[in-house]
Amino acid sequence: MNITDAIRNTKRAIIPYVTAGLPDIETTGKIIKALSDAGVAAIEIGIPFSDPMADGPVLQKASKMALDAGFKMDALFEHLPEWASTVTIPLIVMSYINPLMHRGIEATLKKLKTSGIAGVIIPDEPSDAAELFKMTQSAGLDLIRLVAPTTALERKKEVLSQCSGFIYAVTVKGVTGVRKALPEEVQAQVAQLRLLSDLPVCVGFGVSSKEQVDGILRFADGVIIGSYLMERIMNSDNAVKEAGELMKGFARI
Repeated sequence: MNITDAIRNTKRAIIPYVTAGLPDIETTGKIIKALSDAGVAAIEIGIPFSDPMADGPVLQKASKMALDAGFKMDALFEHLPEWASTVTIPLIVMSYINPLMHRGIEATLKKLKTSGIAGVIIPDEPSDAAELFKMTQSAGLDLIRLVAPTTALERKKEVLSQCSGFIYAVTVKGVTGVRKALPEEVQAQVAQLRLLSDLPVCVGFGVSSKEQVDGILRFADGVIIGSYLMERIMNSDNAVKEAGELMKGFARI
């Protein structure tokens, strides 16, 4: 199932984010299976990076811990096919552009596709992503684009012309991280994006409670949960159980 259909065909389209290699690469695979079994629409796998500029303290810490634990891209590629074989939902890679460029971005994108990945999110992609969009399309991957609350209308149109899978609506003017309340303008932001594109619109950055999830799913097609999940994983003695039970709670009506 492709990413767009997975979101549209899931009653409560929740997309959890998990940092690869935390607490270790084998456990990441077990967490992915637990999240899938909990009924999520897709899973975002974050590639650890030493300078995660779009991430707040929780995901920065998760990246550092994974790198300190010995995360390597080679190990990720060894495990991705196995992870993909254990789930029936799309797996998405979130990566800063440097790790993807290390061995050639076109070759890396193609390898992600053959390893079972359906799409990529690249927070620090170039402002003109036309060439990158062509590369992802050629590789058979969706390029999921982020749209901030501050993005001007003409820029939104340009971004959405080079976007597939779904639109990632960023809720806040800032980095990722748990927030008690989300801006009231989010609903209007989603409504505008829906007028500009037929792609599903999923909301992320700051989502940290079932009440927030319930509220967002009243007007958006999906919701992304990252920092809150990773904080719970990092503070748990049983990361796999913690991740599965947390997502079951969010997925429940």
